[in-house]
Amino acid sequence: NPILNLLIKCIIDNKVTRVAWLNRSSILYAGSDKWSIDRRVILGTHTKTEYSIKIENVDVYDEGPYTCSVQTNNQPKTSRVHLIVQGMLP
Repeated sequence: NPILNLLIKCIIDNKVTRVAWLNRSSILYAGSDKWSIDRRVILGTHTKTEYSIKIENVDVYDEGPYTCSVQTNNQPKTSRVHLIVQGMLP
C-alpha cells in the first residue's frame, strides 16, 4: 500500500499569542512543544502566518476531528477539520 502523508494547516496572524493542535481532546502540539507520543505526528510550520502539523503514514485510526486552537487578545478561536480515511485496494 502507498504511504500517505498529510499536512493540516491553520492560517494565523501576528495577533496570536498561543496556538495548539488537538485531536479529539488530546493535545498534539502546544506551540512548538510536542505533547503527542506518536512519532508520525510532526510540527510542519510554525510562523506568524501559519501553524501546521504533518501526519506521516496516515491510517484509519487517524480519522476524526483535528482542531487548531488560537489565543488572540484573550479571545480563544478554533478552526476544525474532520479527517476521513478511506481504505485502499491492494
